[in-house]
Amino acid sequence: MPLVHRGAIAGTVTEEEVDAALAKQDLKDFVKQTWDLVEDVPLVWNWHIDVICEALEAVTRGDIKRLLINIPPGCMKSYLVSVFWPAWEWATRPELRYLTASYNADLAIRDNLRVRDIVTSEWYQRHFPGTRLLQDRNVKVLFHTTAKGFRMASSVGGKATGEHPDRIVIDDALSELQARSDQYLTGCRRWFDRTISTRGVARGVATVVIMQRLHEEDLAGHILGKQGWTHICLPMRYETERESEPDWRPDPKDIRSEPGELLWPRLFTEEMVRQLELDLGPYGTAGQLQQRPSPEGGGLFKREWFEYVDAAPIEADRCRGWDTAATAGGGDYTAGPKLARSTLGIWYVEDVKLGQWGPAGVDAAMLAAAQEDGKETLVREEREGGASGKAQIVARAKLLEGFDYAEELVSGDKTVRAGPFRAQCEAGNVKIVRGPWNERYIAELTAFGPGCAHDDQVDGSSCAFNALMAAKPKRSGAALW
Repeated sequence: MPLVHRGAIAGTVTEEEVDAALAKQDLKDFVKQTWDLVEDVPLVWNWHIDVICEALEAVTRGDIKRLLINIPPGCMKSYLVSVFWPAWEWATRPELRYLTASYNADLAIRDNLRVRDIVTSEWYQRHFPGTRLLQDRNVKVLFHTTAKGFRMASSVGGKATGEHPDRIVIDDALSELQARSDQYLTGCRRWFDRTISTRGVARGVATVVIMQRLHEEDLAGHILGKQGWTHICLPMRYETERESEPDWRPDPKDIRSEPGELLWPRLFTEEMVRQLELDLGPYGTAGQLQQRPSPEGGGLFKREWFEYVDAAPIEADRCRGWDTAATAGGGDYTAGPKLARSTLGIWYVEDVKLGQWGPAGVDAAMLAAAQEDGKETLVREEREGGASGKAQIVARAKLLEGFDYAEELVSGDKTVRAGPFRAQCEAGNVKIVRGPWNERYIAELTAFGPGCAHDDQVDGSSCAFNALMAAKPKRSGAALW
């Protein structure tokens, strides 16, 4: 169809007909003309809506097959991706089939009904009469067009039929509460990989995921580790760099240039955003507003707290604390930070052993580290409750016979257990001995908190710190350098 412009109005062609022709070929025009069909508040346009509409049009053309969009809540993400875009595509291709999902099926059903409101409206039917719904197959969870298209609403991890769609739309895969659960995080990723990835392959399916970031290992974080995805990331405040991600650059589609510049200032003013930041706290702000699920510069731990030194004093009490896992090549890490406490009460992180080892690999790493550290260094291991944990401690005590090895029983919140160590870090009493492990260690500390992907080195550090605090000092006298 040739491109239509308003200058083409002539003869008996009405302005409304030209508007409809423009809406048919341009998603942005369609959004503007159908807004009143689903909302009773004025539409406040912004440049980010242009960016999202253009990306969705690229999906329609077949230029993009997999699209991930990260954007703060309240920025029209559901309306654009889950409502207006499908209704716009149906104006010319009513045979398209949509599978939509959200963390709550009710949200997907809500957007189903909004699409149905648009498609069955007098305006839509007048200008796009080729798209009609089958009345005998028209329910809120699933409805069909006369051209054999359909739209089905589901939940993440919910029912998946044998029918295959042309479009998969996942809008907010997790709630904020679900993102705190390893079970939900793992279940969401598994559902995406093992169920969603098989749907519509023969039909050349296009997949669009739009969500706010809630955890380093949420669905968006999982997708970012894959090939073939187009990613659009628009934070609430513009950032020119991120200390925790040296190679990170702002999205090239982001038209802002000043650090801190707001995404949609006509709707989310400075006063409103500041209040949001206070309400959400540092972790909520980092994830939901800034689309990086750990605060810039660190949350509970800050980079600026640490001084780097070449060595710790010889005269010091030492402990290597272990947080162990048992999966080779994946999952959690086994971490063994070694801490030293000088006679002046200054703490040093001297070394970290880190790896994804199986049980035999963990045993070998712990024994090698104990032999390297010497018998004066305490060896402590965190133990969760339960019989299996006790059996592991007994076996490891035999392995480390001759070394000062013991368990550290743990319970309660990890942030509470890390509290004493963190307090010394904040006071400037913890120094880092230079080594190749430094950056990874500091990166984990500064990302530590709700939503962090890994906390093994923090747990190991807390274990060593708390063990040394409980132990009677073995060293006395002046510190030697």
